[in-house]
Amino acid sequence: MSKGIQKVGLLVLLAITVTMSGFAQDDAQFTFFPWVTSYYNAGGIGEQSNTLCFTADYSNKYLGWGDLSTTAINNDTAAKTAPQDFLFSIESYLKKLHGSIGVTLVHDQIGYYKNTGVKIGYAYKLRVGGGNLGIGAQVSLYNQAIDASGLNPTDPNDPTLAALSESTLDLDFNLGVLYKTDQWYVGLGWTQMLAMFDTTQSIIRLSGDRGTHRSSQLYLHGGYTWVVPFNPNWEIMPQALVKTDLHSFQWEILALARYNGVFWGGVGYRFQDAVTLAFGARPFHNSSNIYLKGLDVGVSYGFTANSLAYKPHRSFGDVEVVVRYCFDIYKPEVFSGYGNSRYIYKNRY
Repeated sequence: MSKGIQKVGLLVLLAITVTMSGFAQDDAQFTFFPWVTSYYNAGGIGEQSNTLCFTADYSNKYLGWGDLSTTAINNDTAAKTAPQDFLFSIESYLKKLHGSIGVTLVHDQIGYYKNTGVKIGYAYKLRVGGGNLGIGAQVSLYNQAIDASGLNPTDPNDPTLAALSESTLDLDFNLGVLYKTDQWYVGLGWTQMLAMFDTTQSIIRLSGDRGTHRSSQLYLHGGYTWVVPFNPNWEIMPQALVKTDLHSFQWEILALARYNGVFWGGVGYRFQDAVTLAFGARPFHNSSNIYLKGLDVGVSYGFTANSLAYKPHRSFGDVEVVVRYCFDIYKPEVFSGYGNSRYIYKNRY
């Protein structure tokens, strides 16, 4: 193949990658969205009061899906570049702050386009009615880049490669509120706030000038826990998430059933994207060991429900794994003493 055709092929790939990156500006999507609430709703930071929580979620989407690449241009074959998302978060409730703090690390990749970010936030907690209200804010930093190392060009000094390899660093803010009772919850989150107003990128862009910033997103989500009256060992937990950038909408549902507080499973659907089967367990939920009972693990498989499910660029589905571990960092308050009630004191950890 001539150098001229190679360069045309590389420019075609660049156009495709830029198009893909336009979609990649949106937040990463997770089937187990109830486990990663603080990612899209700052009010959900430390939603489990009095606990320290660690959460990891890995998602590999559109397995087997192919797109154009230098290999495809040269050999008429499709390179497999399935999108991948990874999240890790630490959240903790702190009594002296009357709320929770949290740090979330996230990495998502589609083709040669990569996003790496960190979110740091705080959510104030207060008792309202029969539930807890969380009001939170986060600051986020995102690095965006295109990895051109796998393109194998004829001319490694081609200026097109330099344009591809440039990275950017963006600053933004997120807000959210979450109200939760023992039976139901509802929340509203707003991510990439500045992106909605900063069309010139003069505020949020800290370095680099290639590409576009991440789009602003609004999230509405909620769920309900229904204990089966004739068999209280079973709980039914429907949950839903709707997000929009004010130009388009995406919604998904996840309906789970849990037995004896330990084993759970169910089905989910993401509009025009996937039908999902999910299974998991809290293996030590009924254990007397407080340092084991907070472990929760789950795995899901999603059947692609759009045109990517068909040849020639067929997707064989999505796989996602989540692990969450929480434990109490405060001992229960014990009231002790004798005589006048003014001398009764509290033992604290």
